[in-house]
Amino acid sequence: MNRYSAITPCFPIVFEKGTSVSTGGWLARSANLSHCWVAMTRYSSAGAATLLALAPAALAASPAVHTPAPRSSERTAIVKTLHGGDDSAQSRFTFRAFRVLWADPGAVAYVRAEGPVGTFQAILKRDGQAGWRKIWGEGDGGSNSCEVGARHYAWALQLLRTYTATPDAIFPGIVARTGELRRMAKAEPDVQCVGDLDGGPS
Repeated sequence: MNRYSAITPCFPIVFEKGTSVSTGGWLARSANLSHCWVAMTRYSSAGAATLLALAPAALAASPAVHTPAPRSSERTAIVKTLHGGDDSAQSRFTFRAFRVLWADPGAVAYVRAEGPVGTFQAILKRDGQAGWRKIWGEGDGGSNSCEVGARHYAWALQLLRTYTATPDAIFPGIVARTGELRRMAKAEPDVQCVGDLDGGPS
């Protein structure tokens, strides 16, 4: 027999699977049910009001970050944007991270990959029905100062926070890396500590 327990202000009630039509097939069994019905009604009303108040917050929680399936239209569109029109076999990427977050009316994506010119990472954005565009990137083909790197990462972090309260869910480690670059920029702003940058703050 299936059972479901509920804790009320006066006693626990056990709901057992039965044949009652009025309760949707669940029968409430308790020797003192009649004595606590008024209290239960008030308790249930307050509980229901609380749940209804919390429901919008739960629905408004950050949407899920996902990895587009290989050969899916979503993944193909992002990869084509990264290739910039060059889809030859010599320019193929090996992805180490591929994350997308949709937040109406657009979306943001983060990728980390290895290509013909080395390892790179990038942030792409899509607004409404427009296509994907790369707006931030870092490669290992060059180097920039900690001061420039700190601004570059701070811009990316601020952007991701417009989509979610947990930017690391999209771009793993970005919060810590941004903080590290800020500290390094204060101590030694001209030291080269980031790769070849593109996009980001103007």
